[in-house]
Amino acid sequence: MISAIAPAKINLAFFAGPKRPDGYHDVVSVYQALDLFEKVSVEPASEWVVEVVGARLKESARIPSDKTNLVVKAALALASHAGISKPQAMRFVIEKQVPPAAGVAGGSADAAASLIALNKAWTLDLSREELAVVGSKVGADVPFALLGGTALGVGTGAELSVLPAFPESHVLLVFSTPGLATADVFGEFDRLQPLGDLVDAATVRERYLSDPAVIIGSNSLDSAAFSLRGDLPGIAETIPDYRAHLSGSGPTLYLLSDSRSQVENWARSFSELGLETLITKTSPAGAELEN
Repeated sequence: MISAIAPAKINLAFFAGPKRPDGYHDVVSVYQALDLFEKVSVEPASEWVVEVVGARLKESARIPSDKTNLVVKAALALASHAGISKPQAMRFVIEKQVPPAAGVAGGSADAAASLIALNKAWTLDLSREELAVVGSKVGADVPFALLGGTALGVGTGAELSVLPAFPESHVLLVFSTPGLATADVFGEFDRLQPLGDLVDAATVRERYLSDPAVIIGSNSLDSAAFSLRGDLPGIAETIPDYRAHLSGSGPTLYLLSDSRSQVENWARSFSELGLETLITKTSPAGAELEN
């Protein structure tokens, strides 16, 4: 089998405009990759098969094992881009580290890893830029999962420009159920803020370059996610003097620190509430083949 990995992410900042006529939203996002990787292995098969192992939380039951899984969608989009009318069916084995519908782009990382693996398996030799074009047709976060590091995303979030690396930090992820579908959160956002909450990309870039800490936790989707999950505001305020931030459309919350021991202490506080946590750190890495 040929294997590839791709990172999960958090949104250091996320701003969204009103719903466009095509149903999408213009966004400005500061993405940060995590040292937390999804792994996808591929091999030829008689039919399209998706197997998922290592999935976390009971939300894992929501991960599709048929052609609706993003890895198969990515494969079909890749075949179309390469002019392959009858692509070889493949077996995918996804080794998951993050739960679905969590706002940390686990599914997009799966799609990105599958594109890297299939590019090798099908001997296509496409550039990273071409794969990003394919990935943008699968999901807005897929191009960033290919790129990794720290980046500014505009448009639907798929148009990326590299930012100076965010200072290496320890990251606490706080998972909770039920998960939140991105479409549901944006629907609630449209109801609550029909005019949107978009900030100019140049302004966000300038703020980040001036002091990355200034933009951390700014998220247009806060009110929508908190409306759909009324317990989230209380969870976010668990640690005195440190408010946990929503990543993407949630419901995953995150806290950053330059101290591993501080993060471990925070994790214990959330665990006492029965919440699952994961300690990781920021990463400069993107998707790549695994030897």
